[in-house]
Amino acid sequence: MNDNRFIQLHLLVSYPPSNPNRDELGQPKTAIMGGTQRSRISSQSLKRAWRTSEIWKTEGLGIGTRTRELFLSKEHGLYDKLLEKHGEKKAEAYTKAILSVFAKTAKVKPKAEAPIDDKFVGKEIVTEQPIHFSDMEIEKIKLLVAHLDEEPTKEELENLLDESPRDIDLAMFGRMIAKRPDANVEAAVQVAHAISINEVEIEDDFFTAVDDLNRHGSAHMGEQEFVSAIYYIYLCIDTQSLLKNLGNDQKLAKDSLEALINAAAMIAPTGKQNSYAHRTQSFYILAEKGDAQPRNLSIAFLKAMPADDPVKAIEQLNTIKDKFNTAYTKPKSEKEMNLFGEGTLQDILNFVGVI
Repeated sequence: MNDNRFIQLHLLVSYPPSNPNRDELGQPKTAIMGGTQRSRISSQSLKRAWRTSEIWKTEGLGIGTRTRELFLSKEHGLYDKLLEKHGEKKAEAYTKAILSVFAKTAKVKPKAEAPIDDKFVGKEIVTEQPIHFSDMEIEKIKLLVAHLDEEPTKEELENLLDESPRDIDLAMFGRMIAKRPDANVEAAVQVAHAISINEVEIEDDFFTAVDDLNRHGSAHMGEQEFVSAIYYIYLCIDTQSLLKNLGNDQKLAKDSLEALINAAAMIAPTGKQNSYAHRTQSFYILAEKGDAQPRNLSIAFLKAMPADDPVKAIEQLNTIKDKFNTAYTKPKSEKEMNLFGEGTLQDILNFVGVI
């Protein structure tokens, strides 16, 4: 067994008044933990913030595209190319045939908030659910569309599927294509929902939008909600699965891990960021390596604690970690970055190192 199969990251991060991840009512997401209401940031929100961050883009690593509307995209212009070359009826038929490789198709519906060109409305040229396309799959689709003179053959369609995508977000977070389980990717990285260590109450923020040319009142009044909290974030990385998903490319695996750790430490979901400027960075990171069974340390905060002393939060996390390490097989090694003690983010990156 790989002596360093599992890399575990435990992060503590303090958010000022903010609402980075909203529920269907526009309120901060919450969860009941230990009998008290906590603020919550979903793992989906965290992963999207990381994979779409400038950090990942500047690393030059392959990142897939998750969408229902690949053929509607102005960036690729796929439906437009088919429409121009083959006419309306065949363009729709060919688009449906290509997308059907990945999922069931659906008709385009009008959108009030983001109007869609009339040429798309009513056409069956989107997928029912978002599909996480790899870069290679998109390139294959673009190539097929560019050279398509007649209805695509079964062989041409089957060739579109990338059964071993090398994009780092697919390798880390996985994908499921119900219609084509042979193209599913088992996630190598598990991300827990971020949970506040402190009990929270959702507060109301009454605001007005002032009309510069109307000096006798506001142009709009409204309310939005916010919370402030210290969050515990946990990630578990199966390096064996990550290497497998990336074709045993050691350098790509190392680069992808570095991108993930940088993003997890420094990137927050962007919901309401312009209103609250919650540009947060972790004040504490504990990284662990080994082949021992991974464990989430959220029990450290099962009883809500005040969020006015980050040092106490660090001490509480380490107390529970030590208890687990005494009762069970402990990870092989660990490294800390502590804003109130020692260590840097680069130390964490160096510690994780080559897998």
